[in-house]
Amino acid sequence: MNLVELNAIKTHLQKQLSDLESINTSCMSCTNFNGGSCKKFDARPPDDWIHKKADCVDWIWDTIPF
Repeated sequence: MNLVELNAIKTHLQKQLSDLESINTSCMSCTNFNGGSCKKFDARPPDDWIHKKADCVDWIWDTIPF
């Protein structure tokens, strides 16, 4: 690998990391969240999880960015 290849790989990985870090991990972006309730647990999640960061191991994102 030469310097040009190394820099190209680093730039690509930095872009991928930036894309991943921009994913909203709140309930609002989870496929289990529907109409204010979690389908997985059949309950309303805490408000801070709905609008901020959910710390849920069952959070699932469908990879569609809207």
